Amino acid sequence: MPPLNFNIQDILIAEYRIAVIAAYNRLEAAPRTADFSRSLKAEIRDPLWMLTRQWQFGEFRGEDAGTAIGTKIWGEHTTMDQVLLPDNTRFAYTDAIPLETSIERENLKPNLFLAVQMGRHVLKLVRSNPNFTTRWNVWLNTYALNYLPDANDHEGIQLLNAVKGKMIDGFKLYKDIKDGLLSTEDATNFAAEFLSFKNWYVRNYSQPDEGVEIPWQPSQLDYKFAVTSTGNPSQQKTLTADHYDEGHLDWYSFDQSTQAAGVDDPAPAGNNTQEIISSYIPSAISFNGMPDSRFWALEDNQTDFGKIDTSPTGLLHLLFAEFGLICSNDWLMVPYQLSVNTLCDIKGMIVTDVFGQHSLVRPAGKGAESQWQRWTMFHHTGNNNAADAANAFYLVPAIPKSLEGEPVEQVNFLRDEMANLVWAVEKVVTSHSGKGVSGDEMAFKEVAPAPPLNFENPPEIRYILGTTVPDNWIPFIPVHQEGSNTEIRLQRAAMPGAKGALGTLLKEVNAPYYIDEEIIPRSGVQVTMCMQRTRWYNGKTYLWLGRKKENGKGEGWSNLKFDQLAYQ
Repeated sequence: MPPLNFNIQDILIAEYRIAVIAAYNRLEAAPRTADFSRSLKAEIRDPLWMLTRQWQFGEFRGEDAGTAIGTKIWGEHTTMDQVLLPDNTRFAYTDAIPLETSIERENLKPNLFLAVQMGRHVLKLVRSNPNFTTRWNVWLNTYALNYLPDANDHEGIQLLNAVKGKMIDGFKLYKDIKDGLLSTEDATNFAAEFLSFKNWYVRNYSQPDEGVEIPWQPSQLDYKFAVTSTGNPSQQKTLTADHYDEGHLDWYSFDQSTQAAGVDDPAPAGNNTQEIISSYIPSAISFNGMPDSRFWALEDNQTDFGKIDTSPTGLLHLLFAEFGLICSNDWLMVPYQLSVNTLCDIKGMIVTDVFGQHSLVRPAGKGAESQWQRWTMFHHTGNNNAADAANAFYLVPAIPKSLEGEPVEQVNFLRDEMANLVWAVEKVVTSHSGKGVSGDEMAFKEVAPAPPLNFENPPEIRYILGTTVPDNWIPFIPVHQEGSNTEIRLQRAAMPGAKGALGTLLKEVNAPYYIDEEIIPRSGVQVTMCMQRTRWYNGKTYLWLGRKKENGKGEGWSNLKFDQLAYQ
């Protein structure tokens, strides 16, 4: 047996490196008395000892950090008073109306419910007129209710049967009043009533001005518009909202354009941009659970810092807690007054401390040391060149809250991979009764029952070229874009024997109607049209018909099959 060669030093080093802690002791404070009254007094027994301890901890080292007592902010305010539409037209805008309302509102389509509602209001106004009896019977023939509800629109048929021959078409009468097509007798005898009727309709329903089209992009299923300021072309400022579809506008809905607004007519002379210098007194920030600055003062218990996640992945939580508990008294807050519908560009801020020193604070990302990174919290991304975009913030005249009615129309765009199609399913369509009804009920068809099976004679096999789908399923087939062999877009089609779409969303574009292929993801898209109502800060109430786009509920299967064999 060969001798074993080992070094006792190697063994000791190995034991030293692999330490084993078999037990540990926990140190706890043991009070010498049950009475803490003397300890809580914080008596100063040795002033010299306390001063030396403060010197050791560096508390006497000066940092030249004075407390801020005043600020002056230099800002540039620009009023956005023009709305640009995709067709290169524009209209004047003021914050007297919410921006969502001026963008989303669209003209109401005539239907039986709207005609009856307007006719009833006319009847209420002209009933006391002495010429009412003779002219009402004439109006019943001139403005008859010539509406034909669908056979499956049962509520619309019931409404038509209830008012036909008893009520006039108020919408048609309004069009004649507006276009000046009334007879001389009616225009003279009912001038006051018709004027009141016209004002009621304009006041009740918010609709776009004559000749203004809604900026809805059917190929993108969203809104596209821009807001800009008047003035010289070199001084104009433009914010674009290329894909607005969520139904609520805010500063993040806009991108800043570094190019002048492209309009047909030249911009008026002058400039509506003002430079404002405001003075404010800064105040310290506060939050729940913030350490109290007074000696022996206890904070409230609304924030439990002991429940902060301290796992290896919770490092950010610990950093945030440390920032709040240690550096919270280093932050100050300055109020800044800004009018609605104003684009504000902060040029800089001068802070004055208690020592009389003035410090210039530049906007985030504007310093020489920040050239490589320009991250800011509230900042509009530049759609042309993000690096050259100004550090601006737009206080949007947006509604804080609105009442939303039941959908009057709803279309669900879903992908059918088995059929290699995109289906636009009309879940809700507008009824002549004034509300939305189920698209499945409107597409209902009477199907002949299958003949009973004859077991004495064998059934015959029948060839089926292709199955069909309900009428409220409108197909969109993939086609190549013009001049490209790779780009795909979706084109609206029709099933054989189907009556086609019933709603406005799928009928407002004449054939061919294309939708960009990337707009419909695997999760699908749902477009809803409904009435919305809000009260603006000036006290006025606005009611309009708008649209919004939401995520769908996934893929679907239409059960569309071809080349099938079935028993006769």
